[in-house]
Amino acid sequence: MYTKYTGIILKKHPFGEADELLTVFTREAGKIRCKAVSSRKTTSKLAGHLQSLNEVEFEVASGRRAAGSLPVLVSVRAMSINSYLRQNLRKFAYALVGIETLYRLTGDREENTGAYEELRKFLRDLGESLDENIAVRKFQLNILAASGYQFPEAFALPLTREKEAKIDRFIDYVLEREIKSAKVLDSLI
Repeated sequence: MYTKYTGIILKKHPFGEADELLTVFTREAGKIRCKAVSSRKTTSKLAGHLQSLNEVEFEVASGRRAAGSLPVLVSVRAMSINSYLRQNLRKFAYALVGIETLYRLTGDREENTGAYEELRKFLRDLGESLDENIAVRKFQLNILAASGYQFPEAFALPLTREKEAKIDRFIDYVLEREIKSAKVLDSLI
């Protein structure tokens, strides 16, 4: 059975000698995982479209073999390429903080169109933003709200250290763990 999706690639992991395991946040089905066969080969036609944090249209084939088998990526087309993330390490680090929040907050195959639209908006706004910290904080609070967790206070500027600490504590409470990519960000700043 073939299924088409539109999504943003959150993670990529090597899988075997030439394959990759992709985690994609889709509009239609939420967070899904699929296997990209031979995508790490130099002759792969899929590789150019499979960059992290690109928005892609893709099609997967689900087999009838084992119930737990991964869908296999059949075709992919990049819809938007966020090249600024490859040119600006600071923006990339802030993007990772937002992506990790989304990744930990959402379960597999739980459709959340609101969170998907917030992710698209975040990646667009982050590219245009002069203050990445405000962009990532807004995104974190917006996806929490889209998932049913409303921050007790209204988000207002200026963003003080005290407000940031409250936001961090709230996120840690909801996710039941600390955002690890924030430590990478702290080492870059």
